[in-house]
Amino acid sequence: MNGFTVQDLSVEYETDSGVIPAVDHVSFRVRAGARLGIIGESGSGKTTTALALLGMIDRPGRVTGGQAILDGTDLLTLSESAMTRVRLRMVSYIPQGAMNALNPVKRVSDQIRDGMVDHGERLTTRAYEQRIGNLLDGVGLTADVGRLFPHELSGGMKQRACIAIAISLNPKFLIADEPTSALDVVTQRLIMQTLRDVQEKCGAGLILIGHDMGLMAQFADELIVMRYGRAVEQGPVRRVFKAPEHAYTRNLIESVPTLAARGAAPSRPVEPLVIEARQPLLRLERVGKVFVRGAFGRARNVALHPISLTLDGTVSRIVTIVGQSGSGKSTLAGLMLGLLRPTTGRVLFDGVDVGGLCRDDRLRFRREVQAVFQDPYASYNPFYRVEHSLKITLRKLSLARDRAEWQRTIEQACRGVGLDPAHTLGRYAHELSGGQRQRLMVGRATMLTPRLLIADEPVSMVDASLRSTILGSLSNLRASQSTSIVYITHDLATAYAISDYVLVLHRGRVVEAGDPELVIRDPQHPYTQLLVDSVPWPDPDMSWASGQSIAEHMAALGQVEEDRPPLIRSKIAGFAFEQTHGELGAVAGATDREPADD
Repeated sequence: MNGFTVQDLSVEYETDSGVIPAVDHVSFRVRAGARLGIIGESGSGKTTTALALLGMIDRPGRVTGGQAILDGTDLLTLSESAMTRVRLRMVSYIPQGAMNALNPVKRVSDQIRDGMVDHGERLTTRAYEQRIGNLLDGVGLTADVGRLFPHELSGGMKQRACIAIAISLNPKFLIADEPTSALDVVTQRLIMQTLRDVQEKCGAGLILIGHDMGLMAQFADELIVMRYGRAVEQGPVRRVFKAPEHAYTRNLIESVPTLAARGAAPSRPVEPLVIEARQPLLRLERVGKVFVRGAFGRARNVALHPISLTLDGTVSRIVTIVGQSGSGKSTLAGLMLGLLRPTTGRVLFDGVDVGGLCRDDRLRFRREVQAVFQDPYASYNPFYRVEHSLKITLRKLSLARDRAEWQRTIEQACRGVGLDPAHTLGRYAHELSGGQRQRLMVGRATMLTPRLLIADEPVSMVDASLRSTILGSLSNLRASQSTSIVYITHDLATAYAISDYVLVLHRGRVVEAGDPELVIRDPQHPYTQLLVDSVPWPDPDMSWASGQSIAEHMAALGQVEEDRPPLIRSKIAGFAFEQTHGELGAVAGATDREPADD
């Protein structure tokens, strides 16, 4: 096999405002066993390119020209039934949203088998079981995972399951569309290592689609930079990063937040406002959380060990919580927002217990405490247009006087996160990309100018240039409106860029805390060192953490006692915390079913 050749691919979409060229005469060639990266911002046409190659462009879109030659076959000329026979066997697709790509009511093994059956594979029951076991083993999962449902898997496990489905019939080419979006840096590194190992083992070529310049620098051999449907630059990845020819490429590279180890420290946070406050803005008093598992709730998982913290509100701060999936970050956010009941302790806002708010106080709480949730796909009512989703927020919280003010507010919210109101407000959420939905969530939360903002991975699916814009908006919100922000992320580079204080969370405990200059530039705890070492640098000459180095960090982490007091590197005015020690597993109190991922 000589490779996969795409020549002059063009795709258009018909809209009410006219025909939009989503992909405009794009050409490239991928050799067998090679890795091509296609990078660009939301709306650049990178995902549309992938879907066109697989015959998955639906109306109002259509492929208007070009060729996609694989093994002498032009994929663009195949009928739907012929393309079905080609998928999985010749070219396979790893989707962007593993959380939504799997059938929630089928076990993982059944979904892998369904993929093989639907594409013509006929085996005995025992042969299927053996093949599925081998596939799961090949992506780093145990055979027991096959008996689980998707909601019982973490985000990284779901993504591995999607990879197993994609390679089930040994395809000649793989297309991976944002395979690590919203995953923490350690899981991201392990997923990409899994993908590399799988690809090298089967000899398949690979097209990696994404917006993470660091990931491309560490993984791809060749790189295509897309903008407005066109390939504005392409070439060997090292040449593109070291000597970019197009101004847009240079802007993408320069907009990536980096740590000080690269020699270019990001801008530090702007000075906060000092205000008067009679009560601490937010106070957690020995708050811990236990989830139950199993059919009868017999298994108990301590998601968050008791912690006390105070954000007094006299000085607006950006406090960042970093850690892997499952570390307890989102659990802590849910407790702060009153969406989860603490197993122990109390959450107080302005001195009032969040768990006992009356109707009027709850309305005030929702006005003054806003959230940006992690999953942009599940954060909108699919039956509402964007305009209605924003207006109903203002109406229910009594934050606008008339329709004209509603309209001005929601249009300003769109512009503040880089969205054109004319092209956004009249659409449904499913008509927006993941990055556009995530930006809209940030706009919806910040348009209310809350006193406290809980931002859970607000830029995990956003392009690099827009990431800087949104993070700048959060910093400006803190400075101009005295809004305090709890920023939850696995991205240490952005944490370093905007934070006043950083808490590193591991298995429900804070292990290291302090000024980001200390915690992130000079980590002392093995877990923090693991996080920093796993960051993919936007420089092909800088080595990403190898599997061996990750194993060494994990081994060192295993030697650290779990209940060891956190390393407090520094303190800061306006914020204080204390990690309380003690056994939570046997504590009676409010418990909930354990979520699939944190």
